[in-house]
Amino acid sequence: MKIKSMVLISTFAVLTAVGARLTVPLPVIPFTLQTLFAMLAGLVLGPKKGAASQLLYMAMGLAGIPVFTSVCGPAALFSPSFGYIVGFSLCALIGGTLRDYFKKKRGEATRAALFAAALAGVAATYAVGVAYLYAVLNVWGGGATLFKVLSIGFLTTAPGDVIKAVVAAEIARRLAKYGISE
Repeated sequence: MKIKSMVLISTFAVLTAVGARLTVPLPVIPFTLQTLFAMLAGLVLGPKKGAASQLLYMAMGLAGIPVFTSVCGPAALFSPSFGYIVGFSLCALIGGTLRDYFKKKRGEATRAALFAAALAGVAATYAVGVAYLYAVLNVWGGGATLFKVLSIGFLTTAPGDVIKAVVAAEIARRLAKYGISE
């Protein structure tokens, strides 16, 4: 692996960690900028390197480095929000795969294509995150209905993630213009 790739992978892992600190506290699942950086990782680095950056972020947190929004170390596995952290690597993988598909099909990924790729990626994050949240709240938390889990883990943050997808698509497009893309 080239040094440039390692630096970019590490950079996106650190950006995701910074995004964990930029939060709007909400009950159970806070609103953060982590999903923005997970989307950007896939759109800028591509599927493999983007997913690698998010796996590195997860490994750092599980190792005890304080990069998650709440608890770090192995105890994070029991956090209601850990499913979203797992979903970040899927977000980057799916977003990057779609970016590559659109680039191959049209020669470049348009703003709309990048937006669609980012949305598909964040949808994967929500699929894993909400399922994990449901499991945690029903196994360790004493029970929660599907509607309650969706309102806590999706409805409160999804509108912001649509806006973040627009921002991620524009940033990725501009970075690609300057050759900052894999």
